[in-house]
Amino acid sequence: MQVDIVNTIEFQKLVEKVRARVENQDLEINEDDLKDEVLFALLEYYNDRHFSPENGEIYESIYEGVIIQLAISSIFKRGAEGEKSHSEGGVNRSYDNASNYPLSLTRKIIPLAKGVGSNAQIK
Repeated sequence: MQVDIVNTIEFQKLVEKVRARVENQDLEINEDDLKDEVLFALLEYYNDRHFSPENGEIYESIYEGVIIQLAISSIFKRGAEGEKSHSEGGVNRSYDNASNYPLSLTRKIIPLAKGVGSNAQIK
């Protein structure tokens, strides 16, 4: 069963939480870009966790904070994509890698073990 992620209540809640965290910053981000950042953060979570959304669940609730932080990190790295350091207007920034997502966040996502699930058997 495929899940239409963008049209779920859970996705909308994630977007609202990210918006609330970045709205007081001096950022120009439109609604579509905000939704894209949340969607890309979810995709990073899916890839790292080896998670497939099903039965209406688009993420495991214990990872909600990490997904929100991934989206926010990517938003704040705009203009410095693919860079490990960036200088602009007298402000110097350095990142732990060239990805939009810090290793400190992606390491919090623990991959699912293969073979674990309803079809797993203990011998």
